[in-house]
Amino acid sequence: MAPPARTAPATEEVDPDADPSRPLTRVRISHGDLRFARHHVLVGHYPGSTLVGGEGALDELLDGRLSRAATLGIYPGPIETCQVFTDPEQWTRPPGAVVAGLGPIGGLSAATLARAVAHASLTAALGHLTGGASATHTEVLQLRLSSLLIGTGQGGLPVRDSVQALLTGVQRANDRLADTQLGVHIAELEVIELWQDRALQAVEALGSSLTSSELADSFTADLRLEERPGRQRRLLFSEPSGWWQQVRVRSEADGSLTFEASTRRAGTPTRTVPTQRALVDRLVESLVDSPSPDPSAARTLFELLFPNDLKAQAPDTDNLVLLVDRGSAHYPWELLDDQGTQEDREPLGVRRGLVRQLEGSSMRSHVLSATSSRALVVGDTASGLSALPAAQKEARNVAEALRASGFDAEPLIAESGTKVVQALFASSYRVVHLAGHGVYEWPLGDGTDATVTGMVLGNGMYLTAGEVGQMRQVPELVVVNCCHLGSMGPAAPIGAVGTGGPGGPAGPGGVPGPGGTSGPAPRTGNYHRLAASFATELIDIGVRAVVACGWAVDDGAASTFATTLYDRMLSGLTFGEALGAARWQTWNDYPAVNTWGAYQCYGDPDYRLAPDAVVHRATTVRRAPASAEQARVEIENLSQSVDVSRNTRYGLDRLRELYEALTPEDREDDALQVLIARTYNKFGDFAHATQYFEQTLERGGTALTVRDFEVWIDQVVRAAATSEDAVDDAVATIESAIERLRALLDNPASLVLGAHAPERTAFLPGDTHPSPGGVGIDRLWRVASAYKRLALVTCPERPGGPHTGDWTQTHQALVAMSEWYAAARTASGATDRRRHGALANWLAAELALRWRPVEGRTALDRSEARDLIDDALEAAREEAYLAPTFWTVAVYADLLVLAALWSPRATADEAQQALDLYRRASELGSEEQLRQVRDQVDFLLVMAGTEAHRRVAFLNTLHDGLVALDTPTDGTTEPADGEGAEVAGGTVTA
Repeated sequence: MAPPARTAPATEEVDPDADPSRPLTRVRISHGDLRFARHHVLVGHYPGSTLVGGEGALDELLDGRLSRAATLGIYPGPIETCQVFTDPEQWTRPPGAVVAGLGPIGGLSAATLARAVAHASLTAALGHLTGGASATHTEVLQLRLSSLLIGTGQGGLPVRDSVQALLTGVQRANDRLADTQLGVHIAELEVIELWQDRALQAVEALGSSLTSSELADSFTADLRLEERPGRQRRLLFSEPSGWWQQVRVRSEADGSLTFEASTRRAGTPTRTVPTQRALVDRLVESLVDSPSPDPSAARTLFELLFPNDLKAQAPDTDNLVLLVDRGSAHYPWELLDDQGTQEDREPLGVRRGLVRQLEGSSMRSHVLSATSSRALVVGDTASGLSALPAAQKEARNVAEALRASGFDAEPLIAESGTKVVQALFASSYRVVHLAGHGVYEWPLGDGTDATVTGMVLGNGMYLTAGEVGQMRQVPELVVVNCCHLGSMGPAAPIGAVGTGGPGGPAGPGGVPGPGGTSGPAPRTGNYHRLAASFATELIDIGVRAVVACGWAVDDGAASTFATTLYDRMLSGLTFGEALGAARWQTWNDYPAVNTWGAYQCYGDPDYRLAPDAVVHRATTVRRAPASAEQARVEIENLSQSVDVSRNTRYGLDRLRELYEALTPEDREDDALQVLIARTYNKFGDFAHATQYFEQTLERGGTALTVRDFEVWIDQVVRAAATSEDAVDDAVATIESAIERLRALLDNPASLVLGAHAPERTAFLPGDTHPSPGGVGIDRLWRVASAYKRLALVTCPERPGGPHTGDWTQTHQALVAMSEWYAAARTASGATDRRRHGALANWLAAELALRWRPVEGRTALDRSEARDLIDDALEAAREEAYLAPTFWTVAVYADLLVLAALWSPRATADEAQQALDLYRRASELGSEEQLRQVRDQVDFLLVMAGTEAHRRVAFLNTLHDGLVALDTPTDGTTEPADGEGAEVAGGTVTA
């Protein structure tokens, strides 16, 4: 959503029947990284879900603005809710987000998405108006939006439906704006997609939509894919391994269950399964009354409850999200198993992830989630019932694990009910862990029919979801382990989950058992109902993730489950991943009990408990490529990612892994060797780049291009400039490289044709005739760069330099540097964005010659230099803002630096302004690109020396600021194989 500009209607030829007040909206499809979206990005959000994927990346780019709104409970979710986020910093890319609520997970269709897009577009348009006044009929604000392919993915909408819905929503919004004469028009919609295959599908869908529907009257589009930095491609499309398929289960009044399952096809087929409630309840009780597995009952329930076509999908590897209502929540879905399971095979609930979500939740509005790193851990209470040593041990272990991850967590062990409740309200907690006795619909014994469900505190007190709901800040994660955890005494009264005390005392809170007796009473199989009731009430009040134990469990198995769950979540895994690991570990270690399936787990499978830094370090599975072509594609993606990566170490490590995974035959592939060399060069690892380049040359170099030779020669120059060899050796190497580069410029065909190559027609610096052009800027730039390094190597005042006091070679190199960068500027043309970079490099050379004047040479006049900079600044700023990449933003900063250095006095404020822009550029580029900027500042520092001491403080401020920006974000040390690789992309680089 670029800054609005009041514009008159377009003047080009239009349809005479068209309404002049409704101009066409331009649509484009961009293939690249999200940070290169041109405008505010439209993204969708499901209620209760976490910010992942594109939405999570957008939140990170906008400094956490989206997640903070979600934490405060003011984030969109229901259909036709929306919020606009804008970064006040004008250089932020993307500049903001428009978040549209999509309604319940699994319920999205093309029609509902069009409604959501229309509402979000209108919300953004309304925020675009100034002063609340309408514009005139001939003058409208032009609103521009970017968008993700909302709702696509496995179980979601096809790309064609998403594109059609986006267009329909924007069309409806524009119609509404025109009808109400609010003076805003959505003039452009950019759809941005990271993956090439999906971007191409979007282009095809766009073309189809505009040729076969009424949408053609509202839109215009160039059906060509626009490539942006960071773009990726893949050989085989596969859904993300962490996808969770949604299955909605509703209980009907007649006892039947209705299933709706999202599939890879559009639509959600509905199946209704008639059930005998009494029969099913008996089978459920047989499962939950004993901690021992009952495979027969598990398989029988699976056959009775699941529709036949869903049974056929059971062996699939998809994870499951069960959207249950209160009538179906109490079923032990985790334990059900398909008939095909072999005796030694993992149960269905172990081999597939399974998380519950509550449908129809009446979650309170404006949930304020706790953000502190504090946890309340309760291990048993002074309930008056039998002690639970296993619960006490579990609480201590959980608290210890939380403290090790930075949480403030002191366990309350067998404390009184009063102290537990006071602790609950004493602070805000992100985590609440409860282990002890529990009851389900237990009579309060106050002479009424009132019952209570919750944790027994003693003396007639209980901790229920109601008390948790009264907390001002709701916990994110609640774990409820209220069941048989320790050595059990006599059986509990009917309805109690827990036991009476030694000798069979009265029930919880001193309430007598049935008939006024305190002796043993028969079990009723209500343990799973306690978990379902407590968990659903906690979800209602806004808790993001709930784990509730459903029946009597084995002590050791319960400890394993809790330990694994917290270990995985605190190490950075998602809720769903941690649950899967905990279930598998518990089943693997304790196969003789069903504890692994006793936990009913509600929430978003993508929720994370760990802080961002831990999540960043969480390990990911990196598989070896199955073929050389697959390796080639991933290496190409790594090469593209250099332009947006702030983690060079990961890319270099992965590149080495890919090479080591290749077969010896694949390693002999010259084209693959060249690709690896190019990628190492982009990462700035010039030693390895040269190694692979020379290996290819040894085998004939058939896959090499002229550009590869130019890059290799450039690497030789860089290596010589940074080596510890004698100055004379470095000078000889650089001068030899310059001769090679000039030979390629003189006649590039000579590289292949030798003496048979045709004569060149272009002119170069030093020729006696004026240059008519015809030489590419890249080659001119590389020669100029080599002369710059030659000037550095020979500079008498450079640290480690010759210290001879003789400036002759340095002066010659600086003069050549100036001439060749001037030639590059001329070759760039008036529309080439690199012209500003060439100008900046030329002015840097002239500045050095002004500080270190050459006798008999006329220096560039200061006023002329300032005029050139002033003329370029406006265009450079516009390019940096409208087409932001690392280089366009960095070059604008370079020109501001030069403006300060060519002025009478360079100020600290000017240095800070440039550093702010370099910081913004760094968010659009790589560590390698940022180091290139720092190299230029170092060049100017060396040339300034003691001759321009008033400029040295300014340059030192820039140097220190760039070093701080260049510090790796993950704390690793980057390789020092050479200086930054220069590209003719436009900055003041060495």
